[in-house]
Amino acid sequence: MPEELPEYHFVITAQKPLPGGGHAMATWSAYLTPRPGQRRHEVYAEIRDAFEKRYPDLERACVTFFSLELNTL
Repeated sequence: MPEELPEYHFVITAQKPLPGGGHAMATWSAYLTPRPGQRRHEVYAEIRDAFEKRYPDLERACVTFFSLELNTL
């Protein structure tokens, strides 16, 4: 039986200035299981891409917080 890959929990927050002043900001958290051999930066890039699809107004926003940790206590 193949070994089960560990699940990770992530949180990402991004902020972007608005044309008329102020800022737009959003936070998203969920969990995922990386593919075998996948690197942290690849996971970050996929999460960032999914975040921008989820919040299109925040495309190319500044990431103010990112956390990726094993989903265990």
